[in-house]
Amino acid sequence: MTLKLYTGFGSGNAYKVELFLHLLSLAYKPVPVSVPKGEHRDPAFLKLTPFGQIPVLMDGDRVFTDSQAILCYLARAYGGAKADHWLPVSAADLAEVMRWLSVAANEIQNGPTMARAAKLLGWSIDYDGTVQKSYRLLALMNAHLASRAWLALDRPTVADIACYPSLLLAGEGGVDTAPFPDVERWMRRIESLPEFYPMPRLPNLPPVPLVPWTDQAGAATRS
Repeated sequence: MTLKLYTGFGSGNAYKVELFLHLLSLAYKPVPVSVPKGEHRDPAFLKLTPFGQIPVLMDGDRVFTDSQAILCYLARAYGGAKADHWLPVSAADLAEVMRWLSVAANEIQNGPTMARAAKLLGWSIDYDGTVQKSYRLLALMNAHLASRAWLALDRPTVADIACYPSLLLAGEGGVDTAPFPDVERWMRRIESLPEFYPMPRLPNLPPVPLVPWTDQAGAATRS
């Protein structure tokens, strides 16, 4: 049965699901939903998800919402022999993965994702605050990744797929990832996975100046 994915061009949350579908070599039918045009508020779409958010995955007559939840569903339903590779069921390993899924939904969403929304969509939010949250997060992730290749376990999991897109797109919100080399090396590892699907990028975006990162010594740092 063909999977159907309601997705949006330029959406990091939708892209993470598309990326995982490709990594699993799963065929799917994309259904574009334009948030700038307000199509996420269409009554037919709201019947699928009252939250009015993309992505939405349909598998037959089952509807799944929230990008992190969809990643978990796909891993267990279609991961086959690698289901435990992507989403383990052992208590300790599952807790490690869920910790980083929470980071994707909270720290990353409220940091780089919101900084990008402020610049590209003109959302009225505390831009400086989102940038500060982004750099604090990147410093923590860089330290975490200094001694390991992947976020949660000794292999890529849905945690890595969930966190990757918004950090890939951080520069579109003025957040510079260059001072965090271990984060950038981790992103390159994801991009080297078999069947990796690059994110289609929005064309002709207005240039966004990168906000310099200030290290703990108080010096502005740019690589």
